Amino acid sequence: MGRKFRFRFCATVSDRGQIFIPKTLQDYFGIRSRDKVAFIVQDDGRVIFRKKKPGLSREKMGFSGSD
Repeated sequence: MGRKFRFRFCATVSDRGQIFIPKTLQDYFGIRSRDKVAFIVQDDGRVIFRKKKPGLSREKMGFSGSD
């Protein structure tokens, strides 16, 4: 049984290591210029992408103390 996705996008990493976030995802997550986002890599290799909300601690974002 295939996994269903709400969105599926590919991105290219620039020479400076930057990733372009497609406008559709920016709108969906409410991401604006200078917002903070987190990429959380799970043990199985999946990556969780989250917008950091003001006042949200690193622990609640899914980061351990060593990150």
